[in-house]
Amino acid sequence: MCNPVIGTIEAVLYTTICVGTCLIGNFFQILSYAIYPFNKQLFNDINGFLASFVWKVLQFIFENIRHGKVTYSGDLLPYDESAIVLANHRSYIDFYLIHFVAMRKKQLPNLKYFLKDSLKFLPAFGWGMYFMKMIFVKRDWTSDKKKIEETFAQIKSLTTNVWIISYLEGSRITPEKVKASQEFSKKKGYPILENVLIPRTRGFIATLNTFREEKVKYIYDFTLVYGHEKRGYGVYPSMPRIFMGRIDNGYRFHIHVRRIPISSIPTEDEEITKWAVQLYKEKNDFLEEMKHNWTDNIDLIDPVMTPDDIKKDNSQEDLKNDNSQDDVKKEN
Repeated sequence: MCNPVIGTIEAVLYTTICVGTCLIGNFFQILSYAIYPFNKQLFNDINGFLASFVWKVLQFIFENIRHGKVTYSGDLLPYDESAIVLANHRSYIDFYLIHFVAMRKKQLPNLKYFLKDSLKFLPAFGWGMYFMKMIFVKRDWTSDKKKIEETFAQIKSLTTNVWIISYLEGSRITPEKVKASQEFSKKKGYPILENVLIPRTRGFIATLNTFREEKVKYIYDFTLVYGHEKRGYGVYPSMPRIFMGRIDNGYRFHIHVRRIPISSIPTEDEEITKWAVQLYKEKNDFLEEMKHNWTDNIDLIDPVMTPDDIKKDNSQEDLKNDNSQDDVKKEN
């Protein structure tokens, strides 16, 4: 970490830049409301562009100025595809890892988060998410149901892609919440998990049933992992720490992605819950491996690559083999 005085000055500078950029975006978002009654698609496009610009500023500071290095494993994702994104919730900075992938898949303007209702009152960033028509919930299904259905209807009417991002655990993981989750699992006969909480599935079931095979055909399962070279697994920098000097000297970040066809997921509510619990059991096991070996036993891949790139490489390799065989025949 840099000199505390210099770090504090830099933190104030970057905070001012980020908040100022967001407030400027808020101004244009307010103006865009004049369009909303007449063209909701254009309203969405404008707000998506403004939000993605703010997120790119934050991501540039994280990746380029503070040198946050993120490794990636799992499935390659295509461009131009809608998805329901399920992520474990470890910290306030989880969005950096999610945006790391979304930016490389050109989906940053199309993100729709499930968020606590109180966040919409947060100056600058909360206001921006409100204008973005994020899915704000109070975690009371009776009061949330109608609001969620209205937001879903708006999303379905859009012609653009969407990534609907949901933290099924409901809140960030803490030792106290792990203990409570394990007690609940014992009563329900669920697996006892240490690295994630048992998922809450009511909202997920509603999301899945709304978008299944209509606008969204895939689930993206994101497992977010943090570590520190000296302080160990699960340690992550705070937002102020990110703004106060380079973070690549100690902090490590990893994201593991699975691309799951929605057609492979059960349709009955109870079976969907069992499927989600099993998914989080597998996520827990992956995190346990990361806890002990980090990425030593995992194949890392380039997140910019897509499944089409693999097909092209295979086609070129097949072409080379065919040409080689033709050369051999000619020599014979």
